[in-house]
Amino acid sequence: MSIQTLKRNLALFGILVALLLALGACAPASQEAPAEPAETTSEEAAEPAASEAKEEEAQAPAEEMEEVTITWFMRWDKTRVENVAMPVIEAFEAEHPNIHIEFENVGKSSEYYQKLQTMTAGGLAPDVFYPATHIAYAFAMKDAIRFVDDFIARDNLDMSQYDPYVLSLYQLDGLTYCLPIDTAALVVFYNKDMFDASGVAYPQDGWTWDDFLETAKALTQDTDGDGQVDQFGVDDFTGYWPIVVWTKSGHPVFNDLRQPTEFLLTDQESIDAIQWLADLSLVHGVMPNSAQRADIGDMFVAGKAAMKIIGHWRVPRYLANADFKFDFAPIPKGKIAANRADGSCFAISASSKHPEAAWEFVKFLAGPGSIGVEKLLELQQMVPAIVEYQSSGAFLNPPQLEGANKKAFLAGKEHLFSNYDPLHPVYDEWKSLFRQEFGEVWLGNTTAQEAIEYMAPLVDEMLANLEDYE
Repeated sequence: MSIQTLKRNLALFGILVALLLALGACAPASQEAPAEPAETTSEEAAEPAASEAKEEEAQAPAEEMEEVTITWFMRWDKTRVENVAMPVIEAFEAEHPNIHIEFENVGKSSEYYQKLQTMTAGGLAPDVFYPATHIAYAFAMKDAIRFVDDFIARDNLDMSQYDPYVLSLYQLDGLTYCLPIDTAALVVFYNKDMFDASGVAYPQDGWTWDDFLETAKALTQDTDGDGQVDQFGVDDFTGYWPIVVWTKSGHPVFNDLRQPTEFLLTDQESIDAIQWLADLSLVHGVMPNSAQRADIGDMFVAGKAAMKIIGHWRVPRYLANADFKFDFAPIPKGKIAANRADGSCFAISASSKHPEAAWEFVKFLAGPGSIGVEKLLELQQMVPAIVEYQSSGAFLNPPQLEGANKKAFLAGKEHLFSNYDPLHPVYDEWKSLFRQEFGEVWLGNTTAQEAIEYMAPLVDEMLANLEDYE
């Protein structure tokens, strides 16, 4: 084993430990993870430098290659495996008879990332994999992802078709390291039958958080007269606290997504936003606390909450219930309207022995006009990262959701943010801190003011020592 390889494997072992500590609940905290989204950051090492990757010359086109087999490692549910992965593989291999796809899937995100780290540390990294935004960035920082600018230039891939802010989340020092497939945009799902039964008007575009609260109050009911709430206005969404901060304060958590130097939650608007979210349960009683949720994973589909804030990945689950009538409303406005830009991408391992074949497959999965994107849209699985698809009938007017307000997923595009703020590896420690301290706020054991005042010096210390996390 070379010294270089030994150093890399030692670094990967340390990263694996960090990831395992970070990966607790892979669904945005109370966050139910998007195919996501939603997981936690990880890092990996590989030797080629990013600056060298840009200069690396692309290999011969796929049709000139010898017969090869590449591995595709995913974290999809059964529906996407059967209705997207398998048909995509069949179509790709028909077009590229010299490239064979060996598919492996781990449905649970925490287990997926654990295995991905183990495989990479052991020199068995898959050729193509599916990291969430923050994990892809951490891999890129350690050159564990192959940068693809040479392929993009050679094939004249039109990168302007991607939402520019979304694409920027998959670039490091101006270099692109994977192709984004979706965004984890959030909306308010609402139960039309509950609104109708309560005589409450459906949410309208442009509504505010004040409107949201009044609506939630009108829908919170003790239906059997026993003094206990049986129907809540909204299911718990404390895991998505950043979007309340963004909209009410007009800014993210840190001043720079990649190299943060200032913690922005200490202003009064941010503090008030956190407290407002906590008070939905503590003061107004329109959102269930953990005891009231008990073991119900989704109060909305269980008929216990009239609204739910979550992303597009939940649509297929709700469509599976033919009697469940729901629609979408934009995230309410505060000082600004905002939404999430992070999601997932398809990446090529820096250690892939067949990067050319892997690139052909990644293009097939996530490039403009790709079959992968079209299959996911057919199943109503995502908000696409490619702008043209966002305005397509397949996304906005699908037969499964006739008349639904799919435009709600595109609201707030003028102010897009990453839920994982910052993308820098310091996020792991920051996440551990805010989960602990905000957890006490949600329970009413402390106030947002007290929690943020306690966290501020600890965060400042993290920012003063960023290099320790790289």
